[in-house]
Amino acid sequence: MNERYGYVTTTGEIKIHDKNIYDPDVSLIELRKAVGMVFQRPNPLPISVYENVVFGLRIHDDTGRKRADYDQAVEKALTEVGLWEDLKDRLDAKATTLQLEQQQKLCIARLLPLKPEIILMDEPCSALDVNGTKAIEELIFTLKGRYTIVIVTHNMAQARRASDECIFMLLGEIIEHGRTTDLFLSPKNPKTAEYIEGRYG
Repeated sequence: MNERYGYVTTTGEIKIHDKNIYDPDVSLIELRKAVGMVFQRPNPLPISVYENVVFGLRIHDDTGRKRADYDQAVEKALTEVGLWEDLKDRLDAKATTLQLEQQQKLCIARLLPLKPEIILMDEPCSALDVNGTKAIEELIFTLKGRYTIVIVTHNMAQARRASDECIFMLLGEIIEHGRTTDLFLSPKNPKTAEYIEGRYG
């Protein structure tokens, strides 16, 4: 979104498959198809459930699609996130009227028709209660075989439950990276151990 603001300057590199996304020859349209984002608070568009799910398809891949293609994409995406049975008779309902957990699942479903390579999640459960958190974490487990999912969380229990690998960062610096079980059971850096033990943070 930064390119919308003339006063924003970006330096450094973010590489996906050894390609810096800030290179001038990178298509932002293609990048946004390949990398999906789930925010801290659910942000469904103030339109119907159906139109939320097909929103990306209409923007990025609308060539020759028929209503049946959209219907199939909606059913598939909502099934993947466990919402189809609850919402199949409410597809015309405004997405903002759903419960928070359903809204967050819908935001994930909105990404799936574009088949992203990577899904970024910024504290995806921070606005949810215990049951909502459990539901989103279970969804992450069902999706992780098909998508690379990167989660930012300050919740140590969630980091331990919901990840295969962990990166511990402090003040913008990578302190330690390893398999989650190794990092929690035998951290190599004392700063990591102190954070896990709750001595600061």
